[in-house]
Amino acid sequence: MSREREAQIGKLFLDYRRTFESGDAQQVADFYRFPLHYYAEDGTKAVVSRENFVRRVEKLLSFYRQLGVQQIVGTVSGQTALNANSNLVSLNWILLQKAADKPVELYTATTRYLVADVSDGLKIDALFAVDEAIKLRQVLRAQR
Repeated sequence: MSREREAQIGKLFLDYRRTFESGDAQQVADFYRFPLHYYAEDGTKAVVSRENFVRRVEKLLSFYRQLGVQQIVGTVSGQTALNANSNLVSLNWILLQKAADKPVELYTATTRYLVADVSDGLKIDALFAVDEAIKLRQVLRAQR
């Protein structure tokens, strides 16, 4: 994979993180190609429409607000070229919670994405949930 392609993917996820932090589920959905192939942590697969995806993101953002998430940090931890137009990209996400003097780590999670080069640029074509749902449930239970 070329350095240029790696940089394009890095920029895609930097913009994606910033958009996610803005709290606009519709704009988050703009980074995806629909129907989206979603692979859950338990191995089940779903084909998700834009409308359904937006509802899922709104629910996730609601949990983030409930937990006081102040900042989301995303780091590309791996990229594998699958063919000339597709890459499997692993990201480590760190969610930071509001604290008195500085943000505190709430949890870290890994997500993998299939990124495809389509007619209107790079889009996320599939999402592979690795461990965020488990970690989010643990944090929500601890807050009760």
